[in-house]
Order: sequence, then structure tokens, then C-alpha cells
Amino acid sequence: MEADEILAKHSINDHPSRIAFARFLAKHYPQKSVKGWEMYLIRRQEESVIKISTYEYDEDADHYTTYLMSGKIEMPGKQHRELLLDYGAPINMPVASICTKYDMPRAHFDQYRRIHKFTRNTIPMTNEQIIEDEADWVIDELVSARRHTMTGKLAKKEHAQLVKDATNWRELELNFLNHLPELTKAAPTVPKLKFPEATNPYALVVCPTDFHWGKHGWVDEVGEQYNFEEAKHRLFTKTQELIARIPNAPEKVYVGAGSDWFHVDTDSGTTTKGTPQDMCASPAEILITGCKLAREHIDLLRQIAPVEIIMMAGNHDRHSSLALMMYLSAAYEDCEDVTIDITANNRRYATYGNNLLGFTHGDGLNKKISMGSLMAVEARREWGACEHKVWFHGHLHHQRLHEKDGVLIMQMPSLAGHDRYHARSGYTMAKAGLSAYFIDREQGYIGSLFAPVTESD
Repeated sequence: MEADEILAKHSINDHPSRIAFARFLAKHYPQKSVKGWEMYLIRRQEESVIKISTYEYDEDADHYTTYLMSGKIEMPGKQHRELLLDYGAPINMPVASICTKYDMPRAHFDQYRRIHKFTRNTIPMTNEQIIEDEADWVIDELVSARRHTMTGKLAKKEHAQLVKDATNWRELELNFLNHLPELTKAAPTVPKLKFPEATNPYALVVCPTDFHWGKHGWVDEVGEQYNFEEAKHRLFTKTQELIARIPNAPEKVYVGAGSDWFHVDTDSGTTTKGTPQDMCASPAEILITGCKLAREHIDLLRQIAPVEIIMMAGNHDRHSSLALMMYLSAAYEDCEDVTIDITANNRRYATYGNNLLGFTHGDGLNKKISMGSLMAVEARREWGACEHKVWFHGHLHHQRLHEKDGVLIMQMPSLAGHDRYHARSGYTMAKAGLSAYFIDREQGYIGSLFAPVTESD
């Protein structure tokens, strides 16, 4: 029997695909192999001997009949247009979801979309709509489809944010809020140290940035031991050394709080962005004991002069710094000698006499942006009223003083010891310690003191 006679007895539309039809023919008519039959079908299809899959549209009934290789699909026009809208831009529904929604096998859908020339970039209009409808109506439909898509994306984003916020709140509740009654007992009064009165009023700036409470460093691995005990010893020993060197009484003390005060920021023991850290305790213990320690340190500085707390959220403790801020605000609510500005801004500004002081951790800022220009814009009134401008920041763990654009920039040191990351990366050359900066009310920055961490400590 000739090949054309065989094809006349069978239809390709009775089979799911051309290769399936070729296998059928090779089995029953072995004069050609599967590949031979497939090539023959392709050649005859190109010659239009074999009717290719196509569709018919009944305008009156608004009905589509689509002929697949395995049969035909009957579909109302409304459903057909919905399928096009789901598959094409801007919705681009996954194929698996489309097959489920329209109860259509994947192989059938693939044929269906090829017949109707559906693509991901196809405008959501059938050929019949484009031919028959007014242009304005088509545009209106496109706008409506786009609005629908954007609404759906917005709803998904809002849901994701709600889940994220709920998770963060749960962690805050478990690790901090449940312990708040114990933590927020009224702050005790502290004795006042007696200093000679200063000839010219000045403020003292003390910012134990990058303290990394809860960091773990094993001496055999990183060259020094760093844990709760060592960290607390460094903080109070070096603060007392600075106090002992103060020549006379300051008018007030600015204390930078936060700024990587905590080593981790999540219940899983990571930084704010999710980087795992070496810890000497659980995240909950780090948070609770760190809040208590910050209060002890502030009480020590209260003995010198009234304290103004400046919050500086760090890249390790973005959220925990906010918890610390709320804790300190509650702890010192009735204290006349302690003030704290409750805000979540990453950059804070304070004026002291003829000085504009800026405080920030120091991470995340675009290097192309001048800190002086930023201060001039964000604190424009104070900028115009003050002669002297000073920035205080941490983050880099070593001290540096430089001037740019008329602004002094104080890069403050860190008290923290090393962990595996710093030791392996070679970030071990900075001298650990604590600095205090003198800001004359009228003359601006006049000097600083540095209490280094030594091997004998």
C-alpha cells in the first residue's frame, strides 16, 4: 500500500502529536521507520496534503472550535478571551495554573496556544476583537487589565509585608516585651562626681559604637578572648579611665546608643540582613542583658553631667536598637537628668551652642553623597544657625578624624574584640578602645581623649 493511501485511511488528529502518529504508522506499516514516517508527515504537511490544526470562530454564537491533533476543544468566546488574558501580558499566569483553571492537559494547552498564536507578550485581545472593536475600547480593555494586574501585585506585596511584620513582632514579643516589666523598674538616682567648674562650657561626646554585645571570640582561634565578661570589663574600665582624665565638669554628655551595640538582631542569631554570627549566648539573653548593661553605663555617665541619649541603629542591630531606644525611654521616663529623642531615623542631629552635631552608624550611605551636603539639607535651619559642624560615626572599627566640605568627621573606634570573620579576613589591626570628644559651646571641637584596650587590661 502506498504511503498516501495509508494516510487517507488515518487522521493525524486522532493522535496527541506528530511523533505519536509516526510511531503508530511504523508499528502498523513497517515499510518506513518512525523517523521515516515523521519526515514524510512533515513533507506532506508542508505540501498541505495533511490538514493542519486550526480553529473556527462562530461570531453569532461567540464560540470557538479549536482542532487539535488529538481532537477538538469547544470553548465559549468569553472563556477563550479570559484564557488569553491570563496567559499574556501583563498577568502572565504560570502554565500549570492555567491548565488547572481551565481543566486542560498541558499538551493540549501547548497546541491550543500555538494555534491561536498566544505569547507572553501578546496583547490581551483576540484577532476577532481587534478587527471588530473600536480602537478606544481596545485601549480601555488594556488599561483595565493592567490595573487589575497591578492591584493583584500590590495585594501580594502587602500580604508579604504583613507576614514579615508579624514575624518581627513575634520575635520582639518573645525576646523583649515579655521581659519589659522586669527591665523598666524606675531608674535609681546616682551620686554626682565633683569636678572643677569649666571656664568655658563644653559638652562631652561618648559613643561606644560597634560594641557587639554577645560576640564570641575564642583566644586559640582569633588571638584574644571576647565574651560577655570581657566586653563588660572593657566598657566600664575604659569609661572610668576617660572620666579620670576629664579636667573639669562638662555641661552635658552626649551618649551614642545602639550602633551595633548588639551583635545579632534576630531569633536565629543573625545580623539584620541575615548574616550568621558567632555568639556567646542566645539572642534573647543578648538582647535582655544588653539593655541592662546600656542602662548601667548611662548611670555611670550620669554621675558626670546630664545625659542626652542619641540613638544610632547599626547594620547588626537595626531592630534591636529600636527596642533599646524604647527600653531606655521607659527606664528614664521620670529622670530629669536623662533625655532621649524617640525616632527611627538613621541619622540624628543635635545642636549644642554654636555646634551642629550629626550622629549615624556609618553604613549604607552612598559613597558619592557628601556627609556635609547631607547635613546641610537634612538640618538646613541648624546648619545656617551654627558655625561649627561635626559628624560622629562608627561601623569601621578604627578611629579617624578628617575634615571635608567644612565639616569635621569623627570616625569612632570600637571596644569589641575579634571573631572568626575578622580574624580570617585580617581585620585585626585597628586599636580597640573608647574615645571621648570635647565640644566647646562656642569654639566647637577642641580635643579628644582615647582609652585603648591593652594586654594588661
